Amino acid sequence: MQTKVLSAAVLALALLAANGASAAEGFRAQAKLLTPVAAPTTTVVSNVEWKCDGDACQGVSKYAPGLDSFMKQCRKVRAALGPLAAYSSRGVKMSDADVANCNAGPR
Repeated sequence: MQTKVLSAAVLALALLAANGASAAEGFRAQAKLLTPVAAPTTTVVSNVEWKCDGDACQGVSKYAPGLDSFMKQCRKVRAALGPLAAYSSRGVKMSDADVANCNAGPR
């Protein structure tokens, strides 16, 4: 019985350490623009600094930007940077259908 309790405690500590490490990494996202920018630009969207060069944009922040849904994040980026060809955030890539929905949605 003590072994099970000890194992559960070790597992809980490992999960807490993993969550702390991912929080320390902050927020990263990528977007591909339908229309490339003429010159490198920097834009802040919901406390995330987006740097674009050509059609490639990278969003970086020390902190996660609120509790917005994946689609809401995409729509905020699209409103600030223009129509998107692709979007990914926190390692998850948006499907082509969802990117089309993002582009068609309200600003």
